Amino acid sequence: MFTTEGVPYSDTFDDVYHSADGGLGQARHVFLTGNDLPRAWQGRELFTIVETGFGQGLNFLATWQAWRADPQRSARLHFVSLEQFPFSRDDLATLHARYPELAGLATELRAAWPALTTGLHRLWLDGGRVVLTLALGDAQTLLPQLEARADAIFLDGFSPDRNPELWQLPIYKALWRLSHADTTLATYTVAGDVRRGLIEAGFGVRKAAGFGGKRQMLRGTVARIPRQPARHEGARTAVIVGAGLAGCAVAERLAARGWQVTLLEAENDIALRSSGNHAGLMHPYYSRDDNLLARLTRAGCALAGRHFAALDAAGLPLRHARDGVLQLAKNDAQQRLMAELAAEGGWPDLAFLPPEAASARAGIVLERGGWWFGDGVTVSPPTLCRANLMRHADRIQLRPQAEVATLRREGENWIALDASGGELARAGVVILANASAALRLAQAAILPLQDAARVATVVPAEELPMPRTPLAGDGYVTGALAGARVIGAAPLAAALAEAEAANLAALQALSPGIVPPTRPVSRACLRPTSPDRLPLIGALPLAEQSASCHQLRQIARHPGLYAALAFGSRGLTWATLAGELLASHLNHEPAPLERPLLDALDPARFLLRALRSTR
Repeated sequence: MFTTEGVPYSDTFDDVYHSADGGLGQARHVFLTGNDLPRAWQGRELFTIVETGFGQGLNFLATWQAWRADPQRSARLHFVSLEQFPFSRDDLATLHARYPELAGLATELRAAWPALTTGLHRLWLDGGRVVLTLALGDAQTLLPQLEARADAIFLDGFSPDRNPELWQLPIYKALWRLSHADTTLATYTVAGDVRRGLIEAGFGVRKAAGFGGKRQMLRGTVARIPRQPARHEGARTAVIVGAGLAGCAVAERLAARGWQVTLLEAENDIALRSSGNHAGLMHPYYSRDDNLLARLTRAGCALAGRHFAALDAAGLPLRHARDGVLQLAKNDAQQRLMAELAAEGGWPDLAFLPPEAASARAGIVLERGGWWFGDGVTVSPPTLCRANLMRHADRIQLRPQAEVATLRREGENWIALDASGGELARAGVVILANASAALRLAQAAILPLQDAARVATVVPAEELPMPRTPLAGDGYVTGALAGARVIGAAPLAAALAEAEAANLAALQALSPGIVPPTRPVSRACLRPTSPDRLPLIGALPLAEQSASCHQLRQIARHPGLYAALAFGSRGLTWATLAGELLASHLNHEPAPLERPLLDALDPARFLLRALRSTR
């Protein structure tokens, strides 16, 4: 909706999205000039902006445009923006058409626009040099959950008298918590309650010349310096142990930020163990209560999908097919639940197909329907590992046949030693991505890793032309990649042949119309997992802790030692997320997940539970 002057207008808040004097002019004067930009980011490796109202994205687009035009710009620009009522891609196209000078940037933004679900959505733009993290939902809930270090704050949103929830002390305190000594702040309003609230929260503010018809605006600095968590401050070098999905993903995400990485692999090549299957499926999980697993798989799949697109755009040899995945109900009760969740859950990328529609999609008769994931992907894990290492090959040194037997801390470095005590590599940061082999290292021996042996069966694609689409249920069958499909994944209880027979039986159980293949080839692999089936991603805890610990932030950690472990059957879902999470932390960048989700992945969570149970 627009006013008579052509300004976008919100019925919900009975207010305009920007000044009638021009949205771009307001963005440039209030938020860029108000935060001393572009001067403030010049010569910096990283510059981070936090904004309280994304709206149609004019502040972001104006910032991106100014950053691109500045030859002295920071190497990377992070922009974190909260928005409770996001526009659809089509609505954005209508709004952006009014700003032809932003056409190129606006088109790239809309091409990356995410599914509009609650939570954080990380978008890589401008070749990965500009990172937009959209926090969709109520700012009162999400802002305190952000992990970031803001260099500049854009305090925007509908006017305080129309949207008072956004202009109150808890919001200002949450923004102050994200600040440091040199953080600046700007906002278009000079309302007395806003000034007093910002001062109480820890900012110093002063009035400045406003934009257009507004005589004044506010500029702010930090008056009381908040305590920020300690981060890595040493050389940007890392040793990663394990060259499967986890290790290669972490290596790529660190190398993308200019880190030099040494990748140690016990085998004679990458992706020979759990990450060596010919193909696997990737799709999210959904639940009625939108639990941690659902939120995390949704975030992981979205991030991985964008990463696959970036690898494709770089011309790297990733084999994958975005043919969707049809997850079939296992019984009538589950079918009813799946239909209800798809209809009532409000998830834009989840659809339920009844048996007739599911059968038409698959090209075979199916007894039950299920969820259709249009963005579901069949992926070749070995080619994903290879593409990740090729993307920044000059910054990643792969050392095969380098099995780490011991880790030793010496000064500011970790030293990785082989079984004879010889040095393999050293760095200030070590990341364990070697599955259950991590338990052989003393520093990781307390982790609750559990191995489950599963069998994947590869069949020639010409022997299995149906179903037309990948299926998942009690078993699964992937799409075709490089002339073959994969069926899985039965547990390995005794002989490999028995598990292979179980895989073929599960395939036929999906539909009686499937003709069993005659030339299967099977392989077994271990899938390390944790007791709660979520991965272990983050800093490793010390074995000895104070009995008074009652929060994860109080747990003492090994300096510079991290984990990317326990991916279970969701290695494709977790790998890119783990890499982005660890690289963001080590590079002082905003986290790609909100704090409750970070805590759910923390390797110290089980130790904390044990400490609590003893009190």
